[in-house]
Amino acid sequence: MIYFPYFRGRQFDLQALKALAQQDALPANLIPIIEPVRDTKALPQTVAAFVDHGHPLVVIANPTVSDYQLTQQKLHDWRPWQANPLLITGHVLGPTTTPADLQAPAGHRTLVIARQFDELMAAQAAGWLTPTQPTYLLAPPEARIRQQLDRPFVSLYDHAWFPDHEQTYANLEDGFFSDDWALADFYGYQGFSDYTIGGGHYSEHGYPSRAVTLHLTYFRGDQLRIHRFVSDDREDFKHPKEKFFQAVAKLAAWLPAQPAATQTPAAQQLAAYHAEQHFPGLGVVKRLSLAHHLQLMAAFMKARYPVD
Repeated sequence: MIYFPYFRGRQFDLQALKALAQQDALPANLIPIIEPVRDTKALPQTVAAFVDHGHPLVVIANPTVSDYQLTQQKLHDWRPWQANPLLITGHVLGPTTTPADLQAPAGHRTLVIARQFDELMAAQAAGWLTPTQPTYLLAPPEARIRQQLDRPFVSLYDHAWFPDHEQTYANLEDGFFSDDWALADFYGYQGFSDYTIGGGHYSEHGYPSRAVTLHLTYFRGDQLRIHRFVSDDREDFKHPKEKFFQAVAKLAAWLPAQPAATQTPAAQQLAAYHAEQHFPGLGVVKRLSLAHHLQLMAAFMKARYPVD
């Protein structure tokens, strides 16, 4: 069983991944996917960290969001590491996909993402999909896909919830997040994949929020849940520092009562900002929230699906 957390390759995504690779904190069956969105030096630095520390990583060769794919001359290219078998080249199935994209050189693995049922069925009808190529095929866990595919695949699902304009995260501070591994075990999937706490939607510039919200995943039994710590002040877009202190105070009060598995190094660092009354910036907060999720899932994968 493999967990493929899917990242859009924002700066804080890459910082979290790079740090965990350098710490050798990820098991072999937790393989992140990066879809590049910006030509930034953090991308090749992250790829190098994974390769140097002997851990597999997927990079999408034909990203479908942002204008990264349209930039002909990359200042910070990840492709020099393509010859290393630890780097898995991924492709999003689409009109420009060719059979060669689904093939891997000897000793290498490939990964293909099929977001649309019709495109997936067309690839299968053309004979592009075999039991061994691509190595990993990611698709929505739909009954019609299970019925039509004649090979194992990895379920890809977006669990993130975003409130509409009339709501805030305060309307749903705690809720179910995922138990995809149970479905994967039941149907015999190769693994499971999701967009972590960031969600599958991508916005080039983001958007302002009236509240500061900290997102932490945690396990309750066999169920992965998410708790949201929301600032009390939600009247306007001002004072993010003060709103952060309101939210992190709730996290610092909640965390000590949780099981040891939930008290990851990243979560403890977030709680420490309350004691220190230090505002590290919302980018650091997002990085630590993602690092916590990966540290939590790394421990889960090691315990439930140990590998040599």
